[in-house]
Formats: sequence, C-alpha cells, structure tokens
Amino acid sequence: MGAKLRTVLQSLGFRLVLPLFLTVGIVLAIHTALSFRSTKEHFVGFVRADVSRCSGLIKRATHDGMLLNLKEEVQATIERLAEDPEVAAIRVYDKEGAIVMSAHPAETGNEIELDSDTCRSCHGELATADTAVLERSSLTRIAGGPEVLRHLTVIENEPACSNSECHAHPADQRVLGVLDVEMSMAPLDAAVDTAQQQLFWTTLALISIVGIVAAVFIRQMVHWPVFRLQEGTQRIASGELETRIEVRGQHELAQLGQAFNRMAEDLSAARKEVTEWSQTLEDKVVEKTEELRRAQRQVLHMEKMSSLGKLSATVAHELNNPLSGILTYARLVRREIGTQPLAAETREELERYLILMEKECTRCGGIVKNLLLFARRKGAEMAPVDLNEIVERSLMLLRHHLEISGVRLQSELLSGNSQIVADGGQLQQALVALFVNAVEAMTTNGGDGELSVRLTGDDNEIQIDVGDTGVGIPVEVLPQIFEPFFTTKEQESGAGLGLAVVYGILQRHGGDITVESHVDRGTVFHIKLPRRPAVRDEQVAAASGIQFSTA
Repeated sequence: MGAKLRTVLQSLGFRLVLPLFLTVGIVLAIHTALSFRSTKEHFVGFVRADVSRCSGLIKRATHDGMLLNLKEEVQATIERLAEDPEVAAIRVYDKEGAIVMSAHPAETGNEIELDSDTCRSCHGELATADTAVLERSSLTRIAGGPEVLRHLTVIENEPACSNSECHAHPADQRVLGVLDVEMSMAPLDAAVDTAQQQLFWTTLALISIVGIVAAVFIRQMVHWPVFRLQEGTQRIASGELETRIEVRGQHELAQLGQAFNRMAEDLSAARKEVTEWSQTLEDKVVEKTEELRRAQRQVLHMEKMSSLGKLSATVAHELNNPLSGILTYARLVRREIGTQPLAAETREELERYLILMEKECTRCGGIVKNLLLFARRKGAEMAPVDLNEIVERSLMLLRHHLEISGVRLQSELLSGNSQIVADGGQLQQALVALFVNAVEAMTTNGGDGELSVRLTGDDNEIQIDVGDTGVGIPVEVLPQIFEPFFTTKEQESGAGLGLAVVYGILQRHGGDITVESHVDRGTVFHIKLPRRPAVRDEQVAAASGIQFSTA
C-alpha cells in the first residue's frame, strides 16, 4: 500500500492535479469570501433601508398623535408596532435626552448621557445645525442579546407644531427630540448564515467538480499518453523493438508519440541490419575458414605432388635403362633359343617365359613413360589448336567403348571461338583418360549411365565439364585421386597413373582441375584452360591447385 501511495504521489498526473486543485481552491475561496462580504453588505444595506422606511412609517404613524399631544395613543401605537419580532425597540427622546416614550414602558423617564452614541450627533464635538445628518443608523449589540441596527431620526419643529394651540414651541427651536428605532439582526444573521453555508458547499462542490474534471482531463490528455510512452520505452529497453504506441491528435504529446514510433522503427531496422551483418560476417568467416582449409590442403597436396613428381622422374630415369636392357636381352635370348637344338616342349616353355618377360618389361616401360609424362615440366609443343576438334577426336576414340558399355553421350561444344594455345596431343591424352575413368565408373555401377561433356568459355579461358552418373568418389578418397599409383580399382586393372598424368598435363598448360562428387550419384570434373598459357617455370607450375567438393 505504501509503495502504491508513493507511486501515486510521484506520478506526473498527481503533480499536475495537486497545484491546479490548490490554485482553483484558493481562487474560489477568495472569490467566495469576497462574494459573501459583498452579499452581507448588500443585506445590511437592505436592512438599513428597511429601518429607514420603518422609522419614516413610525414617524408618520405617530405624527398626528404627537401634534395633538395624545401621548397615550402614541404610546399604544409604539407598543403595537414593537410587537413585530423584527422590531427590537422604539424610543422617543426629548431634546434633553430623556426617554419620553418607549415600546418598553419601564424605560420611560430614563435619561441618557449627552456623550452617548445617541446624543453625540447633536451634542458632540462634531455637532451640526443640519438636521439631515442626524438621521443615521448603526449596528450595535444589546448586552446578552442579538445584534441590532439602530436608526436615529430627528423630530423637527414643524410650523404646524410651533403654531399649535395645544403645546406651542418657539419657532427658533429646530429639534424637538429624536426617534430611536432598533431592528433585530437575527433574521438577517440567519439568512447570512444560510447564504454562507450555501456558498461554502457550492464552493466545495465547484472545487470538487473542477478537481475531478481536471483529473479526468489530465489523465486522458497527459497521464495515459505519458504512461504509454513510459511503457513503450520500457518494452524497447527490454528488447521488444517491434513495440509501437497508439497516437491520437496533433498535440505535443501526439507528436512525441510519433517521434517515439519513428525511433522504434529506426532501432528495429538498425538491429535487423546489425543482425544481418552479424550473420553475413559469420557466413564470411565460415567461408573464409573453409577457403583457408582448402588452400592449406592444396598447398600440402602441391608439395606432395611436387615431391612425388621429382621422385617419379628420378625413379623413371633409374628404371628406364635396366628395363630396356632386360627387354633387349629377353628378345636376344628368345631369338637364340630358336637356333638351339632343344626339345619342343622345353623350347615352348622357355619362349612362354621370355614372352611373359617381354610383356612385363613393356608394361613397366609404359609405367615409366607415364611417370615421366606426369613428372616433366617442359617438352609440351604449344601451338594454336581447336579445342572442339580435340574433344570430338577424343570422343570418337571412345565411341565403340561407349556403345559396348551402354553409356549414353551428351556433348555440348563451345559456340564461337574455340581456339587455344596448347599441346593438342597431351590434351587429347588427358581427355581420353577422363572419359575412360567416367565410363568405367558407370560400368561398375551397372552400366546404363550418361557421359556429359560441356564446353563454356570467354575471352580469357575455356572450361570443360566432364560428368558421369557412376558410383562417385568417397570423401576420404578425394584428396588422393591425383597421386601416382593411387587407385580404387583392382590391381590388374591399372597402375593408378591416369589422373596423375591428367593433373601433370593440365599443370603444364597453366590450367586447373576441380572435382565435385556425390557418392552413388556421380562425379563431375571441372577443367579450366587459359586461351594463352603464360610462361611458367617449375615453381609457378607447381602452384596450380586442385579443389575437391563432396556432398
């Protein structure tokens, strides 16, 4: 409860309503006080006028009796007039200050002092000969009684009175006495109290109404907009950037709400942009990391291939001469056996051995030749060639093989200029090796595959895509497929130098080869050849990379 009270006391609406309520209350209170004072003065003025009229009526009512000196009749008239509850007293004073008649007979004969309020008008220091100023009224309070309004009226010596035979007065005597009329202020006090209470409750009601109207107005026009802004700000601070507040009107708070919505939209767009940049950065980091890994694998592979190339060249040169000697001597021995008198069975057996030696020596010679072709960096005879013709000749050589294996061919040659500077024979050898591998991969997969060859290019390079629908290459095997003597075939099916030779040929032409393979779905080799290969030494040639892609 205390926390809620503190929240209310600290709220903007309360801080606006309280000063307004106090200001309105003070203003209305002052207005009420002034109005009450003015109203009371008007009431007193009305009473004074009423007392003056009553004094005139009493004076006229007793005029004839006094003129005829009928004191008993005048006394009776005064007593009857005093029966009105609003009339407190009626007295008649002579010029000496003695009460000659009174509504209260016990007062008759009493004298008042000349310095009293009643006599001061005529006998005081400020006395005047003008009888008009003697007519006055004043408020006074009777001891132990209510407040009364006294009105003093001078009884002048009229000509009718000074010439009367009953009681003549000298003509030079202007004042015969004073008529004192006292009117009770009790009815006026009651009316004033009633008016005061009505003004109080009316003022309180007005203050309450103004306070309630001001509170409702401030709540609708200030509190709720500020509350929505506060709530929206808290939600924005908690991360809900999609928050929007309802805006009504064109006033300052509505403009503030519109500015808040624009700010929220800008923050939402900024966070979205930052998130997208963050995601893009993460993707870039992943991409660059993968590129670095590929580059590292390429460097390692190139270093390995370079070492293997040097080793292959050395081994090929070292084996070539002994193999040539063995082949030569095997042929000489075979020729010499033909001249020797040997049994037919012995001669046939020896010839079979020698033929096997010649065959194996020839096969080893082919391996050495391929090793030299893979390892050498020079010796390619570069000349302008038509790559479309080379591809067509390579496919022509495999046409029969394709038909036997039941493989369909889908080829798309390069439209426009298909000229490049290259060694046509070596490129044909590389393409034939790729085509043979593709057919064998589809034959292993049960045949009925499709070999696709597609050429595309621009002014700087030509790309050859060789695809098959064979068994594909496992991901763990991809990094090794271009290494010499690596093969997934049976030992008697090949020596594992086909792709190594392809790799060496493409390096010498300044080209690249990449592999995209999906197990049980096929493989695609992407070959890129420059239209004019740059002059490259051994180190530059070794920098040609190989990329692998798997799914």
